[in-house]
Amino acid sequence: MNSPAVKKLTYTAILIVAFSFFAAFLYQIYSHNILIIKAYETKYVENKNALNLLKKMQEEVLFSVASSIGDDPHLKEAIVKNSEDKAYKIVQKKWEKFKHIFNLSEIHIIKNDGKSFVNFIDYGGGEIKEKENYYLLNFRKDIQKSIKTGEPVSSFFICRYFAGFRSIYPIVKDKKLIGVVSVGKKIENIIPVIKGELHKNSFIILDLKKLKECIKPQIIEKKIKGKISINNYLIVGSTGTHNKEFILKNLRNRFFTYDQDGKSFLFTVFPLVNFDGNTIGFMVIQNDVTYLASSFKRSIVNFIFAYGILLIGIIVSIMFFGRSLGRRLSNIEKITEKLANREFKILEQEFEEKENKIDDIQRLKNNILKMGKDLHNYIIEINKQMMKLSEETFTDPMLNVLNRRAFIQLGNTEIEKAKMRNIPLSIMVLDLDRFKYINDTYGHAIGDKVLKDFVETVRKIISTRELFFRVGGEEFILLLPGADIKKAVEIGEKIRKSVEERKIKINGKTIGYTVSIGIAQMKPEDTDIYSLLHRADKMLYVAKRSGRNRIVY
Repeated sequence: MNSPAVKKLTYTAILIVAFSFFAAFLYQIYSHNILIIKAYETKYVENKNALNLLKKMQEEVLFSVASSIGDDPHLKEAIVKNSEDKAYKIVQKKWEKFKHIFNLSEIHIIKNDGKSFVNFIDYGGGEIKEKENYYLLNFRKDIQKSIKTGEPVSSFFICRYFAGFRSIYPIVKDKKLIGVVSVGKKIENIIPVIKGELHKNSFIILDLKKLKECIKPQIIEKKIKGKISINNYLIVGSTGTHNKEFILKNLRNRFFTYDQDGKSFLFTVFPLVNFDGNTIGFMVIQNDVTYLASSFKRSIVNFIFAYGILLIGIIVSIMFFGRSLGRRLSNIEKITEKLANREFKILEQEFEEKENKIDDIQRLKNNILKMGKDLHNYIIEINKQMMKLSEETFTDPMLNVLNRRAFIQLGNTEIEKAKMRNIPLSIMVLDLDRFKYINDTYGHAIGDKVLKDFVETVRKIISTRELFFRVGGEEFILLLPGADIKKAVEIGEKIRKSVEERKIKINGKTIGYTVSIGIAQMKPEDTDIYSLLHRADKMLYVAKRSGRNRIVY
């Protein structure tokens, strides 16, 4: 050490190591702060995607209930006859059935002139059953839009009793709009769903001034009672012991943090936008992110004591740790985006580590995967309920084929698909000849047997891409996507010959039956299914007048 050169080299090496360590330490702090911000961003995106998915599921549930009510033929008859008592009893049964299953807050029937017909409400302060005649169009813009367009509408809206999600479904009888059904769920009912499905604490902050502009005074007083009201905001749900003034000041931020009792909490904020585009409040989701802060603090301590000797080892470790953490956070963000888009195959590709092998980031990933599985199971259950409602609505119960309602629903869709794909589309109207004679001579039980035999015969000929409907007693429709008139006639002739050869044995006797068929192909000027059906009906009429048991096109 007496050599000046050795001392200089030693001191220079010490100075370089000390300076490099200090620079690396500063870089480590900077990179950790960036990673923390990115982790918060990831958590925000995760919560946003999960809320969007929950919102879509709630809309689907409410729309399924609304369509089930709106398609009830007894309710339609009551509306047409202006029978409030009958409609009230019908809707009351639906209310008692669906209220607890789907946690509903409202079922409201409105006539096509905007007049309230029947209304069942549970706004949280008691149940109300209305039969008042008042008009809603100037107040309920979502109902006004549905009545004007004849289309379903899903919205977030403040009515006279509560703020919440609604789905509005048009009630149509004989192709005429006679009213709409509005099914709603108050926003407070979403908090238990978030707690149960996402395992997160959440609360809602509503603009009290905007609530008072819409909700009845006596109702708003009941809503405020027992709840926290501060700075003209109403807080629904538990915020814990956090500083409420601090939360209100930061509502305009996408997310912010709050430290209390040695813990760190992340609050992600999502605006609640009314149907008219105005923000009437905020949904806030709270996450305990103490593990992130503590994880990064531990990594810095490990950096100082474990990697302070070798500069290269420190730099390599920092880069490896940062890149690895970045990839894992990106993987978590990818998982949440896939789940938000309902791409649940990601759950098969990813796997949860065992508890004794995971760190805080892996635990975060495990929680997201568990959340995704829970959401997937929830969607499957909802789809089962929707499929059950759909089967009851669109299937002929005796013949197990699609009914007239299904034809109305799918007909125009098939025309649009054919035009979009630039492929032909033909329609075939089939009517059993002298079916009334069979019913009158042999009885309706034999008539039903003939209908079943006819359906089985047709099904053996057509493929799965063809759509088969029963639209009347003995009248059927066959939609043939991709088939021109030549192909349609070929299929029709197979059906006609097969039916002509059918023999049914009844009490030692053998009877036969025939079918008349009218066929038409879609033209460029056809704008909907009814113009195409009208031409096919004309061809069927000609077939009947020409002697039956034939095809006319």
